[in-house]
Amino acid sequence: MQIVINSTEFKDCLESVEKILPTRSTMPVINNIYLDTNPGSLIIAATNLEMFISVSMHYNGKESGKILLPPKIVDIMRYFPTPDVTINVNWDNKRIEIFGGQAQFHLFGSDPEDFPTSLGPENDSGQAIEIEQGLLKKMLRMVVFAASTEESRPAFNGILIKLEGGILTFTASDTYRLAVNKTFNEEWDGKEFRLLVPARTLREFLRIANDSQLPVKLKFDKSILSFEFGDVYFATRLLEEKYPDVSGVIPKEYKTRIIVDRKLLEETVARANLLAEGKNQAIHFSIQEEELQIKASGQEGRMEEILPVEREGDLLELYVNSRYILDLIKQLDVEKVSIDFHGDGGPLIFRMPGRQDYLYLALPIKKFN
Repeated sequence: MQIVINSTEFKDCLESVEKILPTRSTMPVINNIYLDTNPGSLIIAATNLEMFISVSMHYNGKESGKILLPPKIVDIMRYFPTPDVTINVNWDNKRIEIFGGQAQFHLFGSDPEDFPTSLGPENDSGQAIEIEQGLLKKMLRMVVFAASTEESRPAFNGILIKLEGGILTFTASDTYRLAVNKTFNEEWDGKEFRLLVPARTLREFLRIANDSQLPVKLKFDKSILSFEFGDVYFATRLLEEKYPDVSGVIPKEYKTRIIVDRKLLEETVARANLLAEGKNQAIHFSIQEEELQIKASGQEGRMEEILPVEREGDLLELYVNSRYILDLIKQLDVEKVSIDFHGDGGPLIFRMPGRQDYLYLALPIKKFN
């Protein structure tokens, strides 16, 4: 069988699926890339048993067949010399020949019979909702950084996605900080679910998704969540752990509130972070009459800077983790940020003024002796 396709498009499809290939596996078959040829289309897929991704692309052939491609084909296509690539596949001995200009490659494929497709679209079932791709990507980006990466806290390695009363809520926490993002769509009213999705798989989704207004179909059952958009199908297994109720950690009243320019805050905290040291990357906040003083010090020196703010409530001093602030501020696209303080030992809560759909909570660092 001979396949003639655009080499750049083929490379892009391969790169979309390559990232989820396992680095180490006792199951050799999943170290390969799955190729399924059908009349008029090619399907390129990969899995690591927790995630499955497939991408389809058009081609003019009429034959059908399946083969496993060695992962080295991705690097070959990255450096391919011609706009089109010719691929000859021998289904009997699983040999693959790749031609373009003066370049020729001969690769050893393998039998796809044992390639696991339990997460594939043929097993897709359950309820479904649709959401704009750009909106979904933006909402996930604003919470995924707050999820834990420590394997000792399996529930907090996930992001809780909940739909109730037409409100879709994303919640992530590592127990030191918490991000909650919500959106409403009346078309979702009457549907309900509660899914705990591995944060690492959602980071992978963010890598392949774009900011378009085209819809993403979310399909879900008790164990699998899938995303379908354009020519991409992406599925992940759900976590079985029970996510704790985090609503009780959000104070209802603040003792101090400031509103500050987002860009100035980001730039100042970034400068302070240059001298912040230790695991907590601590910087000092001092809220005075109409200003926020930010300080940092370490073995290499110290800095301080003053920002103008609008203030309500008490004067206050505390230490915060500079990375916790930067992780959030980089995701926001607003001019002003509201920060509520709850005493020197209480949490900081970041909001966008005038909006109730998002909040970010971060715990302060205990006072230094």
